Amino acid sequence: MKAETHKVAKLHGILWGIFSLGGMIAAFLLPVMIYMTAIAYPFQLWPFNGTRDPSFLVTGHLLGALFIFVTVAGSLYHGIFRFQSTLTEVGLLKYRRALEAVGYLIIFVGIIVLGYYLLSWYLNGTIR
Repeated sequence: MKAETHKVAKLHGILWGIFSLGGMIAAFLLPVMIYMTAIAYPFQLWPFNGTRDPSFLVTGHLLGALFIFVTVAGSLYHGIFRFQSTLTEVGLLKYRRALEAVGYLIIFVGIIVLGYYLLSWYLNGTIR
């Protein structure tokens, strides 16, 4: 029984560590991505010749695709984890296991879909 409790505590610590990493990613990288793709390039605040789609600067190479994957996956994990913690604190504690299952399912499906989307871009030659 003691070893099982230790494993659960270790897993809990790892999940909270990933949560804090996702929060840092959401706080620092997500605004950069929004600024670059929605403000800087369309309003020509960043030097860009305009021969291609402005999103190509972020998604045109493998490092940009990795940036998008880390930013979206980290923000998704952080947001869902925070939302499920909030729901349990407002009175849905008896549904905690179901909320965790649904939350982790959303995270898993979201990351798989994002990976599939970026991989299809890579295989089609959009990302070089």
